[in-house]
Amino acid sequence: MSENLKYPFHPGDVLILNRSETGQFPGLLHREIHLWTLSLAPAKDPVERLQLFLAPEERRKASFFKFEAIRQNYIVTQAVLRLLLSFYLNTRPEDVKLGSHKKGKPFLINERSIYFNLSHSHELCVYAFSPDGEVGIDIEKIRELPDIDLLIEKNLTPGEKKYFTGNPETRKTRFFQFWTYKESYLKAIGEGMRLTPENLEFSLEDGTIALKSVNYGFESADWLFKGFSRSGNFTGTLTYTGRDSVIREMSIDLRE
Repeated sequence: MSENLKYPFHPGDVLILNRSETGQFPGLLHREIHLWTLSLAPAKDPVERLQLFLAPEERRKASFFKFEAIRQNYIVTQAVLRLLLSFYLNTRPEDVKLGSHKKGKPFLINERSIYFNLSHSHELCVYAFSPDGEVGIDIEKIRELPDIDLLIEKNLTPGEKKYFTGNPETRKTRFFQFWTYKESYLKAIGEGMRLTPENLEFSLEDGTIALKSVNYGFESADWLFKGFSRSGNFTGTLTYTGRDSVIREMSIDLRE
């Protein structure tokens, strides 16, 4: 980040890089994908400071949330997105111009050098950045679902159901894995959940995630999928293009 930028405080005052993963903030190189993990700490002080990095319309949106936990999560996830993009673009976080497509996927206005996506579930948020093409990411906390059998029946194809066993814990984990496969792909192509999950079919052979078929004419070729897990019983999927891409996984925390 340029030394002549004027902030009320430096972004490093609120973010901590995991130094075992990266010595300093890394540049985003061709054929690289950066996958960041953020712990959504509830501490009030970092949240209030992070608000200063938001655009005016984002601060207004945050003020409308009824529940404080949802408001804080929105402020943190959006401000950290701006901070990360500002490092890559060498600009001020509040000057990053963000827009969203009609299905809700965020993008940089007048800037096509970085593609990105984010997802959060409970106390974790993940971000994906690529200089080469669209990405989609989804993370879910594996948790109890009283209607899991109905959800499996409604959202998975017969071909996908063969990967499920009768063991309740295995079925629960497998459901969230397949859910993140589907949602990360839909986010990569910018469709959100308009193309419903049962219209996608994935396979999982020898640990390799593959998209087998898509109904209604949506593209299915050339997409790759990386499953990942995080401590605290989280599972996620990154959807991207480029078989020679190097995926760098890094983490950041909020400074108290």
